[in-house]
Amino acid sequence: MRESVNRRNGPSRVISESVMNDPGAALAERLAWLRESFPNPETGKPYEVKAIAAATGISLSQLYKILSGESPNPGWQHLKALAGFFGVPLDTFDDGEHGDKIRTQLAALVELRSLKEGGVESVSLRGLTPAQADRIRGVVEDLRRSNTTSDHDEA
Repeated sequence: MRESVNRRNGPSRVISESVMNDPGAALAERLAWLRESFPNPETGKPYEVKAIAAATGISLSQLYKILSGESPNPGWQHLKALAGFFGVPLDTFDDGEHGDKIRTQLAALVELRSLKEGGVESVSLRGLTPAQADRIRGVVEDLRRSNTTSDHDEA
C-alpha cells in the first residue's frame, strides 16, 4: 500500500515497502500534502510551484525534482525553506516517530481549520478526558498563533 495523501488526515501511516525504501517518494508525498492542506489564501488552491520556488529561493528544476520524488535528499536548507514557506516545523519532513507526531498534529490543525471555515466556531469538549480537552485547546491555540504570525509570500 502506498502512502496516501489526505487533506483531512495527513499523510497516512500506512506506507508500502517501496515508499519506505524510497525517501524521495515519501518526501514528495509530504510536500504534496502540504501544498494541498495549506493552500494560497488568496485563491484557496495549492500554491503554484513557481511561487514556492520564488519565495524559497529553491530553483524551479530542483523543486520539480523534489515534487516528483527524484530528489531523496534535497538538503537541510531546502527543507528549512519549504517548512518556513508553509509555516510548519522542519520536523514535518522527518521520517521517524517524531515526524509522524508532527504530521498528526498538523492534520488536526487542518481539520480544525476546515471546521471553522464550515461555520463551526466552537467544539464541544464534553466526554473528553481533561488531557484530551487540553490537547484540543492547545491545537486551537497553535492554529490561532500560526494565523497571526504567518508571513507567507503569496507572489
